Amino acid sequence: MTYKNIIILLKTIFIGLLGGIIFNILLLPLPWMLGPALSVAIFALSGLHVNISRNFRIPFVGVTGVWLGSYFQPNILNDINIWLVSIVFLILYVPSAHLISYHILVKIRKIKKPEAFFIGSPGGLLEMTLGAEECKADAKKVSLIHVSRIFLTVLLIPNLLLLFFPGSYVREPTWPNLEGELIHILAFFILIPLGYYIGKKINFPGYQLFGPLIISAILHIFGYFQLNANVIFLIISQLIIGSYFGCNMNGVSWKTAGNYLIDAIIVVISLTLCIIPFIFLMKIFTSIKTEAVILAFSPGGVNEMGLLAAFLDIEPAYVLTHHLSRLCVVLILLIFAKKYLYPKFKKKNKFS
Repeated sequence: MTYKNIIILLKTIFIGLLGGIIFNILLLPLPWMLGPALSVAIFALSGLHVNISRNFRIPFVGVTGVWLGSYFQPNILNDINIWLVSIVFLILYVPSAHLISYHILVKIRKIKKPEAFFIGSPGGLLEMTLGAEECKADAKKVSLIHVSRIFLTVLLIPNLLLLFFPGSYVREPTWPNLEGELIHILAFFILIPLGYYIGKKINFPGYQLFGPLIISAILHIFGYFQLNANVIFLIISQLIIGSYFGCNMNGVSWKTAGNYLIDAIIVVISLTLCIIPFIFLMKIFTSIKTEAVILAFSPGGVNEMGLLAAFLDIEPAYVLTHHLSRLCVVLILLIFAKKYLYPKFKKKNKFS
């Protein structure tokens, strides 16, 4: 890394840090991720060159994975039967919500069908972006709208929870402290590379996050280990990941970003409204808290919704399991799409 790149990196992190502090003071959700994402994005849209490389970000994704895995405790085995019912409803939700958001994007926003398909998905930012690239669709547009979808979902859902379920959680700032055991730092250096290796070996989607997360979860479920590391490590990882998201706005104009934001708002609203019938079904067939169901079905990213559930202290293991299941359903849908829809999408883009 050159001296110039180091300066740009430090500048980007500093801008992200300012955003995190502001969001934390304002008691906004996931301040150390959303704050940096927004502040860095604003500077990027204003023409300032900001950058955090993907390779620099990857280890910090692993830190989040190990941390989230610690929320899987032995007692979750008692709830597996109830969770299975919930996951069945989730499997029904994903394709139906995707279909509805797709038609809304085509009919109302007049977006081309290939791009609408990849944009309207209730998950799979990386997978949908890669699919768009393969079909010669506007992959950058797909990527940025998905990033905006995640940002808006994480910002919207906590406020909806407080509106409809007053007292479901308490807004508190998260500042660095000296609590936790220093020896537990070693857990990150052991579990992250181990998770990467196993996740990559079995070709697991999003192995940078899910590899360490699953290894950590197994250790915690069977009682072999209980993570008690300092929260500073989680704050730093969110700062880097959030700033990385903001860097996606490099080279994008305010006008283009505004159009993408409108598309993302429509996607978030349509996908969120699709959750309502499933909330009623869950109340009939299970005893799971509605707040947890909303977080589990919401169209945010796995990493972001898992962190949100952890910070709100609303069934993080349940929420994470469902978002992992949601990603698996999205991947299955992509397998069918690749066979039956991709050839049509490529043909449309070839002659458009």
